[in-house]
Amino acid sequence: MRILIADDEKELLALLQLSLGKDWVVDTASEVDEAKGYIDAFNYAVVILDRTFHGVDRVKELIEYTKMKNSQTAVLVVSALGEVDDKVEGFGYGADDYLEKPFDIKELRARISALSRRFVVHHVEIEGIVIDPTHQSLSKEGEAIILSKSEHELFFYLLSKAPQIVSREEILDALYDNPQNITSNAVDELVARLRKKLDPKVIKTVKTRGFVIEI
Repeated sequence: MRILIADDEKELLALLQLSLGKDWVVDTASEVDEAKGYIDAFNYAVVILDRTFHGVDRVKELIEYTKMKNSQTAVLVVSALGEVDDKVEGFGYGADDYLEKPFDIKELRARISALSRRFVVHHVEIEGIVIDPTHQSLSKEGEAIILSKSEHELFFYLLSKAPQIVSREEILDALYDNPQNITSNAVDELVARLRKKLDPKVIKTVKTRGFVIEI
């Protein structure tokens, strides 16, 4: 799962990226335009926003920008402005949750997890391939794409890790009971078969590092 944190406190961003990065892919932005650039570039499950940047309340603008890009992205406002009226205003702007600073990192994690469950992505489309993560099915132009068991396992394993790059060794460990008996060439052959059934651009090769599905 990929999340974005936008806050003008750079030290806080560094701490949150270090802590939350153990479980999720975490991007950080300390400026409004930088945050918008990330929102343009990636589909986020959760976006965490401070209310003010350099003393100016920009959260309404950022919430609207986030929801315009993807209405399924959950927005959590984290702010020192924690009075009831502040929270009501934040929800009025379109926030899905509101957490007052200072906060406990455990509570932040719980809020992120809860939001990610509420905003389940019902389908993803990549290169004309419609993916239903819930039912683990694929189709193109209304026709189901039939995969073998190993192809299916590989595709949805890569999808579960997206947008992280997954090494051949990780794939072997995930897909096979005795990976030590399987050569890394088996992974390349499996990827090649998948590409024939889908589209070569769906699964990208990152030289010397492995494979990735970019969503």
